Amino acid sequence: MAPKTDKKKVEIPSPWGLDAESRKPLPRGRHALSRETVLASQRGRLLHAVLIAVAEKGFGSVVVGDVIAEAGVSRKAFYEHFDGFDECWSEAWEIAIDVLFVEIGKAVAERGDLTDREALIGLGAEVSLNLSAAEPLVAHATLLDVLGAGPAGVKASQAVVERHANLILMTWDGKSYADSTEERRLAAMAAVAIYSGTVRAYLVAGRADEMPALAGQLTKLIIATLKA
Repeated sequence: MAPKTDKKKVEIPSPWGLDAESRKPLPRGRHALSRETVLASQRGRLLHAVLIAVAEKGFGSVVVGDVIAEAGVSRKAFYEHFDGFDECWSEAWEIAIDVLFVEIGKAVAERGDLTDREALIGLGAEVSLNLSAAEPLVAHATLLDVLGAGPAGVKASQAVVERHANLILMTWDGKSYADSTEERRLAAMAAVAIYSGTVRAYLVAGRADEMPALAGQLTKLIIATLKA
């Protein structure tokens, strides 16, 4: 279970936070908002809320009531979007993982002149650590609490490890995970373990705000592992 965190600490929403429209409270009573706008806001709130609730209470302890309380929507509204907790959680987790990789890709694209592979590895670490520090509860749910989802959660977590490993190998070797030797796959997975193990330790210890400062050291450890 994640340590208590001040949810108001980050004033500007991170990519793992609610977007500007979802953060706005819906007006009470009669209003001119379209049904599509209302549903989009509700869905965004619910997807964010399920991650926060899981991080705060632990995967096996969260029920739909916790999610709707965090999201500030009705139970009826919840079931207009999802069949149950599992569907809401799965979608939220998958989106959070996709956002992580999209943000790394965007950072690399914005630095279009960056070709040095060591600098690219460092940029990826920096983006990942900053994102986790900005939204520690989302990071906790995404990286740690998924393991509480049983065999399916373990399998999903391993798929993310391989996705990270693929990104590292494409950056460092210019080859995909599938096309690499077993030795290189092992090196990449070891590199991912260095990163993910560190992030998990800092999240559990409630030291998420310290993680961005680790980018340089983690980058050196990852590169050393890839060179070994």
